[in-house]
Amino acid sequence: MEYVKCMYWKVGKRMEIKVLRHFIAVVQEEGVTAAAEVLRISQPALSRQIKDLEGEMGATLFVRGNRGRALELTHEGQLLYRRACEIVELADRTRSEIASGEQVEGDVHVAAAQTAVMDVLAKAAVHVRELHPGVRIQLHDDYGENIMERLNNGLADFGVLVQPADMSRYDHLPLPGGDRMGLIMRPDHPLAARSGVQPADLQGLPLIVPKGALARRDLSGWYSGSLRPFDIVGTMNLTYNASRFVRAGYGCALSLEGLVDTGEGSGLTFRPLEPTLRASLSMAWKKSQPLTPAARAFLDCVREVVGETARS
Repeated sequence: MEYVKCMYWKVGKRMEIKVLRHFIAVVQEEGVTAAAEVLRISQPALSRQIKDLEGEMGATLFVRGNRGRALELTHEGQLLYRRACEIVELADRTRSEIASGEQVEGDVHVAAAQTAVMDVLAKAAVHVRELHPGVRIQLHDDYGENIMERLNNGLADFGVLVQPADMSRYDHLPLPGGDRMGLIMRPDHPLAARSGVQPADLQGLPLIVPKGALARRDLSGWYSGSLRPFDIVGTMNLTYNASRFVRAGYGCALSLEGLVDTGEGSGLTFRPLEPTLRASLSMAWKKSQPLTPAARAFLDCVREVVGETARS
């Protein structure tokens, strides 16, 4: 981690954004020659930039891959690529925000895991677009610590976080409802004949679980620690992809309700956990980060939708 911090400091202090853009192009085009053509610069000039970049980082960033002449990133190159993408994205966002000034227009970035509670944000997005047609909502599908990282780095205006979570750095708005947690399985699975899934039913059951769910203690208070540990056969970020594994008979997926089609003919069914366990979610934004006019307008609309839901 100290290496990453040092690298980030170097980039922020000394390196031109243009060089980072060129480095990203080399990665994405898998070679200097192809990247030079895309960037419309000479191949020798781009090669010198990459060589100077490696000298500044004090590390080799690329190695020749096994696929012909394609370049592949070293471990250090992977770290720099990730940070370079973040820095370039942040620079582009800053330029756009300065250009828009106090006008209510531009992008609002929302990082969130998959959840049906996004219906609330969707309604707010419709409303804010009616009031301010120049506002665009950019969704970043993510989870847990990655959402917090985007918030902390200024790459997201808002993050939808599953509770409990450390909210000390954020202002936040609790979102109404809360999805039921349950099990996605094939219709011919023995548990499909039941109305719900109890803790003992999970013993010895091959499970695909959301990435970070156990570390976040999403099942805290529902699953007794005296029972045998879960048989985790995989983790997931996207429930849709995991559902294909469920249909193939790989295992059952622990998931929030309503994220994939489990109706008749889908090859899947959903059974809620018993006793009922609902995910509590909040929309968070960083305390020290001023919101753009577009982000403030979106937040106002979310608050309005939350208030209407509470009154109904």
